[in-house]
Amino acid sequence: MKTDYEKWHDGIGYDLAAITSASPAERNSIEQMLIHHAPQDWRDIEALAKLNTKNAQETIKKAIEDPNPDVRIAVTKFAPNLVTNNQRSQSIIKALQQAEIFTGLSQTLDDVEEYHSTEVKETLIHGLLTREGEVAVLFAAMLFYLYGKANEPFDWKQRPFFLRFNTKKTEREQAFKELCKQLNIDPEKYLSPK
Repeated sequence: MKTDYEKWHDGIGYDLAAITSASPAERNSIEQMLIHHAPQDWRDIEALAKLNTKNAQETIKKAIEDPNPDVRIAVTKFAPNLVTNNQRSQSIIKALQQAEIFTGLSQTLDDVEEYHSTEVKETLIHGLLTREGEVAVLFAAMLFYLYGKANEPFDWKQRPFFLRFNTKKTEREQAFKELCKQLNIDPEKYLSPK
């Protein structure tokens, strides 16, 4: 479980081979350490999924409610069979509404690339108008990808257009209308006062 700066920086998890080669008593000790490790992060979820015991699965199921988006995304990445589609959608939506660059947003967008329910797409669209400019840029790029207008989640050829979302409200609304036109979305649904 030791994580130094290099492992943290490079996104290297715990030594999962140690779990595989552990005796039953050692696996039980590992399970207890992981269950009670605080604060949990994605590495704990990955290791618990590797253990795949009843207690590990129960801990993973509870982790879908964790306030840390990295932990919630780890649940859907390493143990997607333990959560419902609705739980996965709600976890992604919460992260899209709150996660920041360098604190879970990248992992959330990676998950969106694989799983994008209608509600998740709606959250991205709303985020174009409500989230910080840097985040709205990434949302615009992801929407282009999800709607088949780009071959990758951030099409660098479209970067100048995406950057228009990192601006003031009136200018962003104009970019929003242009994006909606390209993606065949009704902008008034999102621009009209509630």
